[in-house]
Amino acid sequence: MSKIILNKGREKSVIAGNKWIFSGAVKESDANDGEIADVISSSGDFLGSAYYNSKTQIAARVMSLGEKFTDSILLKNIKSAILRRKIARIDEDTDAFRLIFSEADNIPGFIADSFASHLSIQSMTFGVDLLKEKIISILVDELKPKSVYEKSDHAGRKLEGVNAQNGQIYGETPDEVEITEHGIKYPIDIKTGQKTGFFIDQRENRKLIKNISSGRTVLNLFSYTGGFSFAAIAGGAHKAISVDISADALAIADKTAVLNGFEEKHDTIKADIFDLIRSRDFNEDIIIIDPPAFVKSKGAIDKGCRGYKDVNMNVFKRCAPNRIVLTCSCSRFINMDLFQKIIFGAALDAKRNAYIIGKYSHPADHPVNIYHPETEYLKAILLIVE
Repeated sequence: MSKIILNKGREKSVIAGNKWIFSGAVKESDANDGEIADVISSSGDFLGSAYYNSKTQIAARVMSLGEKFTDSILLKNIKSAILRRKIARIDEDTDAFRLIFSEADNIPGFIADSFASHLSIQSMTFGVDLLKEKIISILVDELKPKSVYEKSDHAGRKLEGVNAQNGQIYGETPDEVEITEHGIKYPIDIKTGQKTGFFIDQRENRKLIKNISSGRTVLNLFSYTGGFSFAAIAGGAHKAISVDISADALAIADKTAVLNGFEEKHDTIKADIFDLIRSRDFNEDIIIIDPPAFVKSKGAIDKGCRGYKDVNMNVFKRCAPNRIVLTCSCSRFINMDLFQKIIFGAALDAKRNAYIIGKYSHPADHPVNIYHPETEYLKAILLIVE
């Protein structure tokens, strides 16, 4: 088998269970791009197996530690991922959840979400592309899904040297799939919706909003298809307004409102949020700020931090006193500590007192691998702004 030989002292993170081997840690390798190879320390010790790519900063991703990777290890890892969801009882209040979460579930580069037993899968690397057929075969055997649809259009694939791949793999995925989350029905467009079809990582934060919305009004910025808005209405909100720049997303929000009988309590505004926050006062009782990832690489951290600060500062400046704000970041390059500092800076510049009353992350179907902390990415801070 081909080898990935590490520089001296660079085996520590591998031995500790981290899945990533950066290019600077690799002394030499005779592996082809995408190939699974033996990982060897500088002293010649076998450490495990990883797939390799010379084109990327993350040169190798570990598939097995202390033993050679085999099909039986792949099967074991997938079964373990499924079992974790059963142990956490993910499906008790929803039929939409993440089945496989990449490095968190020891299958680096691969994501599988289940929407009412229709699977939406995403392959983000060349190496896992070569394992994709085996993974899907196992998922079909283990879960007997109604369909499997591929949405491998992640921007990182270009860096990996592979093209986007979208299309039907197994069964027939309908143009619209109806899911239920916390008693609310959502129509999902797996084929053309963002990511794998729906932002299921905000499930428990939507429940949080549902639990505090009774008798209140809610403004949902960067709403996409309105998930937070409908959670609020289900929780007894008088009115929820979904604001997004995408007319298609807001059209799905309108459809969701009708599906649940919420149309009288739901409005939509098509707008550029960055213009809106400079031209509108915010008198709603609860304001949700859930933007897309402003930081997609280490080099974009400073610019992204300025973006998060700008949005929050303008909302803080223009919101009425004693409003509740849920502000979020899904950028993995910004941890909770840095995000809190950004929010501190926004409140300071807005000259408003703000009090943190809760901090939250992603739910149990997006587990954080304790040996690979990079799998933690979603931050949500609940504030009262005086």
